[in-house]
Amino acid sequence: MPKDPPQPARRLIALWVILAVLLATLLGVVVYKAWPLLYPQAAALAPLDPGCRLRQAPCTVTFAEGGTVTLAIEPQGIPVVAPLAFRVDLVGLQALGVELDFAGVDMNMGYNRVALERAEDGHYQGKGMLPVCVRDRMSWEAKVLVQTRAGLMVAPFRFETSRTGQGLP
Repeated sequence: MPKDPPQPARRLIALWVILAVLLATLLGVVVYKAWPLLYPQAAALAPLDPGCRLRQAPCTVTFAEGGTVTLAIEPQGIPVVAPLAFRVDLVGLQALGVELDFAGVDMNMGYNRVALERAEDGHYQGKGMLPVCVRDRMSWEAKVLVQTRAGLMVAPFRFETSRTGQGLP
């Protein structure tokens, strides 16, 4: 029959177990609190416009509930790892806040969200940049997140980038 560990060793083991439980609880609370910030629930989602050519001109989407969102990114061509200027124009929507979230369509590119500042009524702007990808071509989805009294309204826009900037429509 094995012997019990000495008293100080049992205390050390108990201390490590308590510490592990506390760390797991803390991690659970952090994930619980951060989840809505990273993955907000949308009250309304605009349909994706397959004809949008965001690299060439601003694009507009319309919500079924009413209201439109127009997104413009400068400079045209949307270079990676270069300063970009964003402009969002809202018609028929009263925004409490507007953010622009970039996500890789085929690859997780991390957290890439820009809070836009109100320039004038219905117009928001901001600056940011897209990270470079190991692939030559990268498909992106830019989501305009419009916080309203009715909830979060999401307007998606898709485009591609290239490290060389060549060969894209």
